[in-house]
Amino acid sequence: MSTPKESIRLDPKTAAVFRKKGYSVDKKLNEGAFGQVYKGSNTKTGELVAVKVMDLDKVGDKFKQKFLPRELAALIGIKHESVICIHDIIRANHKIYIFMEFANGGDITGYLHKNGSISEPLACYWFTQVSNALSYIHDELKIAHRDIKIDNILLHDNMAKLTDFGFAKESYDCHTDTIIMSETFCGTEPYYSPQIVARKPYNAFAADVWAMGVTLFCMLNNKFPFHFGDSKKMLIEQTDRDFIKTRYVKRFPSDLRNFQEKFFVVDETIRWQISEVFQHPWILRKGR
Repeated sequence: MSTPKESIRLDPKTAAVFRKKGYSVDKKLNEGAFGQVYKGSNTKTGELVAVKVMDLDKVGDKFKQKFLPRELAALIGIKHESVICIHDIIRANHKIYIFMEFANGGDITGYLHKNGSISEPLACYWFTQVSNALSYIHDELKIAHRDIKIDNILLHDNMAKLTDFGFAKESYDCHTDTIIMSETFCGTEPYYSPQIVARKPYNAFAADVWAMGVTLFCMLNNKFPFHFGDSKKMLIEQTDRDFIKTRYVKRFPSDLRNFQEKFFVVDETIRWQISEVFQHPWILRKGR
């Protein structure tokens, strides 16, 4: 994590392009595996923006040839109220600058660190918004996100918005009407489905659903449902139907316990699809 005062360094040509387009880049907000995120603004509109910067000289060829084109295509193609909006993408001096909607509430990880576990009504509110976004991405665009986690859910004006499509992939063959199984084991370990933990080809849509279950569990319990770091132990916990019941931090209503546990169906062929969550009694009860 960088210091709050750290600012971006631009070469003269890139700075001139930014000025022409009306962009000003301020301090660094955070840093990830594939780039840094800065706070900025559109000097023409006064709107705050976030700027993701990826240095192409510091990433591997696989990322540049495989993951980056997918992310850029996904960012351009996805338009949804619960997905962070992309304003502009600029490529200059071996770097890519992605200008996007600034989330004034940070991410859910930061919220949990500051406030502890999230109340049922608020968790339902935010979780439903992200589920709507993911349902659109899965069902309309046939794209799997492949890195669902609380760090990738941003909060803006108390609305939850999905972000970071670095591992997104079109995972459905419309010509054969079949799911394209993934063999790239990407994502973040605590959110891995059993198939990813076992290093088996997996249904990326179903893996997203499992990760959504982990996300909801984190929101409500402020901890992960399964231990990670030891894949054998993690897989044993995931395949034990009763283990999850030992991980709750408080007594939840039966419909909420049922809802949380439905995400952790080991057999991905019968794990529910994200669109099915909206008919569950807990969502219907809390969404009123």
